[in-house]
Amino acid sequence: MNIDPVKALDDKIERLKKELKSLETRIDHAQTEAAHTQLSQTNQLKDNTRKLTKTNDRVTELAESVHRLERLLVALNRKVRAGETQKADFDDWPEVSESLITQILAGQEAYARRTFTPQEAKDTRKAIAEYDRKALEAIDAAEALTHLPPTAEALWRKNYKQWRAVTTQERPEAPDDDTYAKDTVAKSAGNEAIARTRRLIRARIEDAVARDLLFPAWFENVLGPAAPPGRADDWLYTATDVVLYRLLHGVTSPADALGPAPSEEGHRKTLHDRLTGECADYRKP
Repeated sequence: MNIDPVKALDDKIERLKKELKSLETRIDHAQTEAAHTQLSQTNQLKDNTRKLTKTNDRVTELAESVHRLERLLVALNRKVRAGETQKADFDDWPEVSESLITQILAGQEAYARRTFTPQEAKDTRKAIAEYDRKALEAIDAAEALTHLPPTAEALWRKNYKQWRAVTTQERPEAPDDDTYAKDTVAKSAGNEAIARTRRLIRARIEDAVARDLLFPAWFENVLGPAAPPGRADDWLYTATDVVLYRLLHGVTSPADALGPAPSEEGHRKTLHDRLTGECADYRKP
């Protein structure tokens, strides 16, 4: 042991320097190893990302291939069944007369048309009488303007204001009792006609399902080859309305069940949008 305190301190400092250098070396090695590890992990992540991208592309490609295969199988199935199975006829409906179609369309027009209830008609007639009364007063006030002296400015302004108050308003439309009565009859007849037509259509569709007949191409394109499990009644309801829509609006396309979407708002567009949404839901896997 060195008994010289200064020498002993110097030796201790030297040992600490060596330990510090050794520590620095270990830290350098650790940092280098960490950098290599991080680089390796980054490269691994990039490699995994590339593999995942390729896998996703492959899945998409396979999904498209499956979709094409499904369509080919459907077409093949139709050809096979067409040679062995009777075809369902959902295009010819001699039992649905033109008068039935006319009654349904007339009922829809009646529902779309603005008509007055008896109370509304009564209130409107009161409003018309009040308007006519004010109009007569305004006419008298306007005629009085030509006889007022130049100094009667306040009275002139009053009469002119009374005249303007009427000319800026519109006379309410008079209610037509005949139109209301006719629309009521048209609505009732239309409801009966559409109920009868729907019964006829549904009965034929149910018969085709029971006999396993081949559906028309436009029918399968929009509703699929069969009812989804557990939703047969809903499917039949929509299928009935699809056929009814074609009858009401003269759609004859052999591939497109509903035809182009109507551009104008109204009952037809509302029905087209509803059927399009329902049919898309039935075709989901």
